[in-house]
Order: sequence, then C-alpha cells, then structure tokens
Amino acid sequence: MKEEKQKDLSVDDVGDSSDSTKNESESKASSKKTSPKKQPESKGKKVPSWPDFIKNSSTSEIKYRWSQELSKLLSESSGITSSYCCVALMDPESSIGRYDLDRIYRALSEINTSKEKDVLLILLSGGGTIEPAYQISKLCKSFSKDKFVVTVPRHAKSAATLIAIGADEIHMGPLGQLGPIDPQLGGLPALGVSQALESIASLSERFPGSSEMFARYLRLALTVEQIGYCDRIAESAEQYAERLLSTKPSLNGKERSKAKELVYEYKDHGFVIDFEEASQHLGKDWILPESPELDFSEKIYQKFDEVNLFLSVFKKQRLLVIGEVDTGVLIFDHSNQ
Repeated sequence: MKEEKQKDLSVDDVGDSSDSTKNESESKASSKKTSPKKQPESKGKKVPSWPDFIKNSSTSEIKYRWSQELSKLLSESSGITSSYCCVALMDPESSIGRYDLDRIYRALSEINTSKEKDVLLILLSGGGTIEPAYQISKLCKSFSKDKFVVTVPRHAKSAATLIAIGADEIHMGPLGQLGPIDPQLGGLPALGVSQALESIASLSERFPGSSEMFARYLRLALTVEQIGYCDRIAESAEQYAERLLSTKPSLNGKERSKAKELVYEYKDHGFVIDFEEASQHLGKDWILPESPELDFSEKIYQKFDEVNLFLSVFKKQRLLVIGEVDTGVLIFDHSNQ
C-alpha cells in the first residue's frame, strides 16, 4: 500500500501513473498495427482533407499520414533541420513521466548520436512529475552541440516550465505561456494543501468543538506521508529550478531568488507567464518572441491541433508526439487517460 501511495504523489495529479497508461496503450496499438492500406499521397489521386481521412481510416493509417506530412515539412525546413536535431514533447492532457524521458532519450540517441547538431525541443504540456522533467532538460542540453532551444507555441506549465528553464533559449509566441512550478498532490497544489492545513489549525483553535470534525476530514483526504510530502516536493522543485537557472550567466547570482519566485510567488497553478512576464523575471536575453525556430514550431503545432480536433470529434481519440517529430506519434483513446 505504501508503494501505491507513493506512485500517486506527482506534480500534476496523474504523475507516473500516466507512464503505464501510455505503455499499455502503445502496446495495444502496436499489436493491431498493420501496413497502411491507404497512401495519402498516392500518385494521381487527390489527397482527402484530414476530417474526411480520419473518418474513414484506421489508427495505423492516420499515424502513417502524419509521419509522411511531417517528414515533408521537415525536408522543406532545411534552414532549421540543418542546424537542429528536432524533437517534441507535445502531450497537453497527460503528465510528464519516465516514459516521456525514455522516448526523448531514444530519439536523441538515434538521430543525434554524435551530437553534431543543437537540440530544438517543441514543448506543449500541462506539466508532470518533477524528476523526469529535470532529467529531460539536462538530457537535451547534454545532447546539444552548443545550445539547447525550447519553443513554446502554446502552454508549457509547471514541470514543463522546469524543462524550459534549462534551455539556453526559450522561444515564445504571443500565445505561448509558461507557468508556476507548482507541485500537485492528488489534483491539489501542494502549497495550497499546506496553507489549507494552517487555516484548519487556526479554525480548530477558534472553534475547539470542530477539531474532531476537521481531524476526521483530514484522515479521509490525506495520509500523514502526503502531508509531509507537500513541503518536501515544493523544496525539491525550488532546488531543481535553481540548478537549471545557475547555468544562465545573465542571472548573475540571482538564480536562487528566481527559483523561489517560480515556485512560491504565484498563487494559481494556471497563472499565465507570457513573454512579457517571463522576460521580466528571467531576462530578455534568452526569452525570444520571434524567430524561424518559433515559426517552424507553429507550423507543427497547427497541424497537431487540426488532427487532434478531428480525432476527438470522429474517433474520441487524441494524438501526441513524444520523441522524433515525424515518427514519435502516438494515438490513444480518451478513455485511456
């Protein structure tokens, strides 16, 4: 039981339990995988729109078309691909975990073995578990020839923000946003749990007759281990952030205060840290608003968003990309979350 409880202690509720879901779902998909019957780009035939194609195609055919179109986009973006090894962590619904770390490592090992290129990571995530996020950031930096670049076309929250601050450059568009590095416990912010406990203690002191009721509620809502975990996980988040920020010369000894700001200053897990806010806190020299890297990432995001919209409507499924931009595609049922 203790081991099971520990698995539930994640940064964004789902935590590492999402790893097993992704593994199980991918295994099921692989077991049914067949050679695509439809060739979206068959000579002499008009390529159907994505909505029509998704309606009448199998999962393997949809994945095949994605890979074909993304391979074409990569070949047309030689200005980016000649300089960068391009990988993605685009999974806006489930949590970052060890599975994501393994897939990013596998992709970098295969396509940038000799570290001849810099690494560009397209990041779209609501967050996840702190430890693998920290390792992903360090991993991408270690596989880079000179610099590690993160692009944020939309949101990269909590643990995804932790990944981003380990980069040498963060490229953010007008809709790009980071977020507080805000550890979660059972769907609740760990810092909020600590503050709630303080409020309950204060109420119990003011109304002694209610203390037993509050104690009973706490026993049902949280274990002793989880309560202690709240403070420790927030401190760990601060330490990891400080270590990643310490590599930024422009911060010049301010990494500890900046890490505290990212963990403790914001009161809401969903708080929007946009380009201006990020520049104010982290410095304008490595938070960039316009770039070819961002334009390239926006093209990929637009296709990702389009396919996901119609997958959700017609198949009750979702697409995510973890690893190589063209071949790192996975498709899951929404019910598998």
